[in-house]
Amino acid sequence: MSSDPRSAAGALHDTSTFHATDTLTDTSAAPTPAPGRTSFPALPADRPARVVVVGAGGMGSWWAREIAESSVAELAGVADLVEGAPQRVIERSGAPDPSAVGVGTDGVDLALEVGADLIVNPTVPVAHHPVTVKALHAGIPVLGEKPVTETLPEALSLVAHTELTGVPFMVSQSRRFFRQVRQLRSFVAAHGPTVMTSAFFSLFVEHDGYRRTQLHPLLRDMGIHAFDAARYITGADPVAVTARGARPDWSVYSHDASVSATFEMSDDSLFAYHGTWNARGLPTWWNGEWRIAAQHGSATWDGTGAPVLGTEDEEATARLQEEVAAEDAPEPDQIAASLVEFVGALREGRTPMCEVHENLLSFAMVEAAVASVDRGERVEIDELLEQARLEAIAAEADPAARELMQSWTSVREALAAGR
Repeated sequence: MSSDPRSAAGALHDTSTFHATDTLTDTSAAPTPAPGRTSFPALPADRPARVVVVGAGGMGSWWAREIAESSVAELAGVADLVEGAPQRVIERSGAPDPSAVGVGTDGVDLALEVGADLIVNPTVPVAHHPVTVKALHAGIPVLGEKPVTETLPEALSLVAHTELTGVPFMVSQSRRFFRQVRQLRSFVAAHGPTVMTSAFFSLFVEHDGYRRTQLHPLLRDMGIHAFDAARYITGADPVAVTARGARPDWSVYSHDASVSATFEMSDDSLFAYHGTWNARGLPTWWNGEWRIAAQHGSATWDGTGAPVLGTEDEEATARLQEEVAAEDAPEPDQIAASLVEFVGALREGRTPMCEVHENLLSFAMVEAAVASVDRGERVEIDELLEQARLEAIAAEADPAARELMQSWTSVREALAAGR
């Protein structure tokens, strides 16, 4: 599930290529590797994609509304185990003909029944693995909510099942789909490499439900947003992390909802995250507050307005800010943009951004930070991934998936090969 980001305007990613001849003040789209092609049959482009939402909770309701309003998709069905819940979501979705939207208790079975092109899976994390595995083996593409699943071994299992079936599986990381995040990525591409990136998040939030007793609720609910955005902005992946958690006396959470984590990244830079749900006054936005220090310039972002970009050249700095201000056309953001990205990838036969191979290291950052808090020591990402692979192999019920994970030279190499 995903928290409300109280967004400013956002954007789709751009696949334009950055060239060495571009100037350091270029704020065009940041470099994005050429998307891989898939052998999965392309979705027809002459009609909206038919979508079944699995899960009729708060996020399922949000997804249903976005799908009903979308120009690239239509709501074909809603599934939930709770009687009457799908009907309530459909009635509130804005679907033009609610009676034409199917309902059921099993999302994959419903998708097959109504001829859906894909499912959106905003179920609780514990259901992500079984729902996704069943959909992939039924030949139904999956657009999942973060986190990819509940545990790192289960996430590796999903990577294996994606490879076995060849069916696309994307995880919606909604923070990537903000115009400002794309602008920061572009700035770093032209002015990097970075040396230090920091994200500070502070809101007084007293969630009800499972988060009250969840282990490391702040890290697992909010951390992944910042961790994934940091990877996207800097173009670097995590190597190791040192993290500490705190639980003040006034916290309603059973475990730490205040965390500080410092990641060592693959480009030798550092990424520092400080987050809390326990502090009153002067709140940040849900996106947090960012500062990026790079070789040829620095940038700040308050999480809602335009980023502030600067270099040692006053004229170049003024030009940068003019270019940022000029990007003001309305664009889809958050989960609406995730939907556009996934449908577009299915139509074009390409790998979508946030595909599970690419997304898994963002989830690994969360679990590594959790392990660091628990152990009170520095944790190496690759060590954690390899331990998770052993656990995934031991728990895997599918012999083919188990054999595939055993064949990987290393988890990191398997993820890189699948991107």
